[in-house]
Amino acid sequence: MAKDLSNRNNPPSALVLDPVPPGVSELAVVSFRLARAIKADVRRLLAQDNPIGLVSWRVLVGLTTAPNSTQTDLVDFTKTEQAQLSRTLKDMQQNGLITSKPCPSDKRTKLFSLTPLGRRRYGEKLPGVKQLVDCIDSALSDDEKPLFLEMCQRIAAASQQSAEDHHQGEASKLELA
Repeated sequence: MAKDLSNRNNPPSALVLDPVPPGVSELAVVSFRLARAIKADVRRLLAQDNPIGLVSWRVLVGLTTAPNSTQTDLVDFTKTEQAQLSRTLKDMQQNGLITSKPCPSDKRTKLFSLTPLGRRRYGEKLPGVKQLVDCIDSALSDDEKPLFLEMCQRIAAASQQSAEDHHQGEASKLELA
């Protein structure tokens, strides 16, 4: 049974908002802190017994989901920068977790897949990760989850719109110059 995490009077210390200066978004601060806290929990879990990094874990998940993926496929799946993923794939190959072979339709492209050791590492880490995500998911009721996701989408859309408006404003300034 998962712990009851609904006590809103005692939030985790990472999410406690110190006085937020004017011009700083409380929603952005809490979002960044929550993301960092969850990533830290996942990293701690992945660091136990035969440690692997977070990006390596994402690659293992991606290749379990879609074997014989290209690097572009894995960039899209893991949401990792191309250069960082390239280094991670190289390290994973050197550690025997994945293999690569040329793509039959485009010899410039490599297809990546799990080795037996990569599948074993995935299998070792999966129960702990599943327990963590089940605990996270149980923090909200079935009624609260869609509301939370909708609010997150609204915040993301507002952020994207603001960035686009700012970019257009900067472009307009250059046209006037």
